[in-house]
Amino acid sequence: MNRLQFMNRMKEGLVPLEAQERAELLSDYEQHFDMGLSEGKSEIEIAVELGNPEDLIKEALGDRYFQDFQDRELLSQGRVHNEEQIPNNKSSQGSPALPKETSNQGTTARFFRATGLVFLNLLLALPIALTIWALWISVAGISVSGILAPLLAILDFIMVHQQVVLPELFVSLVFLGLGILVGIFALWSMRRLGQWTAGYFKWNRTVLKGEEH
Repeated sequence: MNRLQFMNRMKEGLVPLEAQERAELLSDYEQHFDMGLSEGKSEIEIAVELGNPEDLIKEALGDRYFQDFQDRELLSQGRVHNEEQIPNNKSSQGSPALPKETSNQGTTARFFRATGLVFLNLLLALPIALTIWALWISVAGISVSGILAPLLAILDFIMVHQQVVLPELFVSLVFLGLGILVGIFALWSMRRLGQWTAGYFKWNRTVLKGEEH
């Protein structure tokens, strides 16, 4: 399934949502495709990562998914039966609302999902993220120190030795080169970490929106 097929199915399935809510979800999927394409992935790979559209629609609609399904079933029956049978079917089936037991089960499932998300963030995701970003800050500090090494050496020559010390100058230039290389790695890793962090927050937001539906 390519991008166009995926987005068309999501647009069709999310019709029961309010316009603003539907637009936000569709925008999230578009951004996911844009980010994946910028990383060199194909549209099919990105669609597989996002998951089955039917499962995503079911999660986004929540109880409304079953409501919409029953409405479509009633409409299909109306096309087959004649006009005299339609009122009888409606009176015997009653309101197409979700049964109370199913609704209670869905509420319980959403509660455990939200609770699991809280524990996942507090006990696993947050400590790991803080540790990784702390390591990145350390790497960035090493890069800055290396880049500043020649400047510190010049200040040492002027204020202490009052002459150029070649070994110290050579060492400072070596640290400068290392600082530049480490700085390039730090910039690359910052971009990656930023994408992963933003993606994880987006995933959290999707789960929470699913709970609210």
